[in-house]
Amino acid sequence: MDSSAVNLEFDRPLEKQFRESYLERNLLRARISTLIYLLLLGVLSLINLAGGLVPSEQVLGSIFFIRIGVLCPALVMIFAATYVPFLKAHYQVVVGSCATIAGIAVMWITGTAATAELPQFAQMGDVLVLVYGCLFLGLLFRAVITVAIVLIGAFFHSGLTLGIQLDNLAFGGALLTATAAMTVLSALRIERLVRAMFMETHLANMAAQRDALTQLFNRGSFDVLAEKLWRQAQREFQPIQFLLIDIDHFKKFNDRYGHQAGDDCLRRVADVIERSASRPLDFCARYGGEEFAVVIYGPSRQNVVDLPEQIRAAVIVEGIPHKDAEAGVLTVSIGSAFLGPGSDRSLAGLIQAADEALYEAKDRGRNNVVHRDAGRSASSTGSFHRIAPDLKAG
Repeated sequence: MDSSAVNLEFDRPLEKQFRESYLERNLLRARISTLIYLLLLGVLSLINLAGGLVPSEQVLGSIFFIRIGVLCPALVMIFAATYVPFLKAHYQVVVGSCATIAGIAVMWITGTAATAELPQFAQMGDVLVLVYGCLFLGLLFRAVITVAIVLIGAFFHSGLTLGIQLDNLAFGGALLTATAAMTVLSALRIERLVRAMFMETHLANMAAQRDALTQLFNRGSFDVLAEKLWRQAQREFQPIQFLLIDIDHFKKFNDRYGHQAGDDCLRRVADVIERSASRPLDFCARYGGEEFAVVIYGPSRQNVVDLPEQIRAAVIVEGIPHKDAEAGVLTVSIGSAFLGPGSDRSLAGLIQAADEALYEAKDRGRNNVVHRDAGRSASSTGSFHRIAPDLKAG
């Protein structure tokens, strides 16, 4: 298990995924519990209007004012946060704040009831709001412990302000603190378990998506991600670049140095390629055998030319010995295809252009880069042309 499952925090990208997953798991429970709470408030209000529980109009008026003016709006905001996208994006802050406001309102209501000699009503209300706020809303542990501490403080502050007898205040405080401790520990245990399960699922998904040797995306994942990124580029009117990278004379390398050295070679080249796809939307994959693919989202015209050349040079710098290569070290050939915004060329056409460029790079003697503008290519998709370069590499 990853230690972050115990420390309650993953690395930033994974933490974002976890929070979204955790929220989705808890939205239904948050909605139902909030509706039940609102229904309970309605029932209590009807009982109050019928003359039960609250002995005086003055106390009744005070409770009604806080209940309708503070508590109900806070609960409605919590309910809205389970649906409204903007509020969901800030769910922990919005719901944690509203739960705290609702809790303080309940502390004041139950404190007012306690001064009217209804201490049991006061204690049960405090316990209910604490459990609701800490366990039923899908708040993460850090938010839970903040809410619990603030509500315990609000309990004692409202009790002293309203002049509740010290023995009742001590009894209620002890009950509330014990409840808070149990709910906080429960929240901690639940989050640890959920994080551990999330990490196990994440690792399983990663294993299914990644090539076991190089840890780059595998071909199946590449097909899915490339299609998504190409569609996004079409929607957002952005250019996209596709690179096909092939290790030169790899069969000869394997025959001379052995398959274990070949595997190490693939891993080292994969590391070089992975470092090139460093921006959030860029990605790379093992395309098959000794061939790799890189998809670059929104490259500048200069980067279109510079990036593949940097990859080629970086592989040489690795200094992997290869006596059957002209350079004496391992090299790669790269086919680069660029598709500008607004082009009607398909993803298959873009990949074909990169494939043609790669063959051209090999025809030129390997260890070089050939670029193509897929939008200007004369070859139709599915009709392969080996020698028809649009732009010669520098």
